[in-house]
Amino acid sequence: MFSGDFTNPGQMSLSTREMEIIGLVADGLTNQEIAQKLTISKRTVDNHVSNMFTKTGSKNRVALLNWAMDHGKICRDGFNCCSLPEDDDSSLND
Repeated sequence: MFSGDFTNPGQMSLSTREMEIIGLVADGLTNQEIAQKLTISKRTVDNHVSNMFTKTGSKNRVALLNWAMDHGKICRDGFNCCSLPEDDDSSLND
């Protein structure tokens, strides 16, 4: 399920769905709103967010978004955009 080094959260891979959800979290959506948008249950979104907390070592949504920006997973308002890889699914782990 996990890939990478458990002692280094920066090396963890997020699944395609987790990447989709982290983008929606960055857009300010609640878990309920994300569930409605993706037509999945809120509990499924809760589980994805919890898994992302574990994978990244984040304790809350703000820390998760900071981690995502620091590791080039999301781009906000022109910050960190140049370090984003092209849409390369090989770097993501389902």
